[in-house]
Amino acid sequence: MSISEINWHGERTVRFTAGPYEALVLPEVGGNLVSLRDVEKGLDLLRTFPDAATFREKPQVWGIPVLFPPNRIEDGRFTFEGRNYRLPINEPDRNNHLHGFLHTRPWQVESTEQTDQASIVRLVFHATAQSDFFRHFPHEFDFHLTYRLSAGGLEQEVCIRNLSPEPMPMGLGFHTAFRIPFAPDSSPDDCVMQVSIGSGRWEMDKQRMLPTGGQLPLGERDQELLEEGVHPTAAPISAHYVAAPQDGFSQAVITDRRQGLRLVYQVDEKFGFWMLWNGDGGQGFVCPEPQTWLVNAPNVPLPAAETGMQGVSPGGQWRAVSRIRVEEVSGRR
Repeated sequence: MSISEINWHGERTVRFTAGPYEALVLPEVGGNLVSLRDVEKGLDLLRTFPDAATFREKPQVWGIPVLFPPNRIEDGRFTFEGRNYRLPINEPDRNNHLHGFLHTRPWQVESTEQTDQASIVRLVFHATAQSDFFRHFPHEFDFHLTYRLSAGGLEQEVCIRNLSPEPMPMGLGFHTAFRIPFAPDSSPDDCVMQVSIGSGRWEMDKQRMLPTGGQLPLGERDQELLEEGVHPTAAPISAHYVAAPQDGFSQAVITDRRQGLRLVYQVDEKFGFWMLWNGDGGQGFVCPEPQTWLVNAPNVPLPAAETGMQGVSPGGQWRAVSRIRVEEVSGRR
């Protein structure tokens, strides 16, 4: 096990290892964990950028970016607890706000720690009245992000503390981008993905990529995603589902049938929704994105129990955990 600071692609990077795993996190660009490798098996699990310029141009499509709030907000506007919010329009062709504030800004390394079993890196973002986005999102808060790497894989813990005197709207997601294939001797056709989705898929306005508020029954491909799995890059994917957790977690599992390996992504049941996206399907990645709320939840005229709309009370906090690991499975071909 080790923890060190290195220069990687010209970026300040924290490198930490445990068991067969190595992880790289960039504190100064969104606190993004941009690389997770099983060194012993030669596996690259995450979509990792080729150079710093490419990454900084679009950091939300590499590694595990923090989306706060996640995905799209219609016209950049919503109302919560009687307060009007006006977020910047950064998707002008659809007139939406997209992906929030934290994935591009510098975070601090709060502490690092090595134990007998894990290497631990703790990051924090302090949002204050001096933050450049405070006029759009007028809340002071601390966002603590802890990564624990062990022989059992990666655990990510989130703790968000509302330091403002008003309830704070709470929407969080991770644009987690997995490499397909993640093993060097495999092809995309060797990989299938299963996701624990519920019984319906949210209907989306194709022009603005916003939910209409209605749900569609699962089609044949949706059912395959839930059961035997689909090839995650065989065709474009852009679909939004309710998560179906069991024992406190829902999961996305990518199985490499050639290698007999399974990449397991488990997310806390507090992430009640999945957004699945793979670009045009031909770029060698898939993003199973856990979200705490429905896309555009503050503006969808449905009960909060259905949209995931929630807040953090003054002085309160919100916590969740997710995990990534590789398992060996039978049935290698």
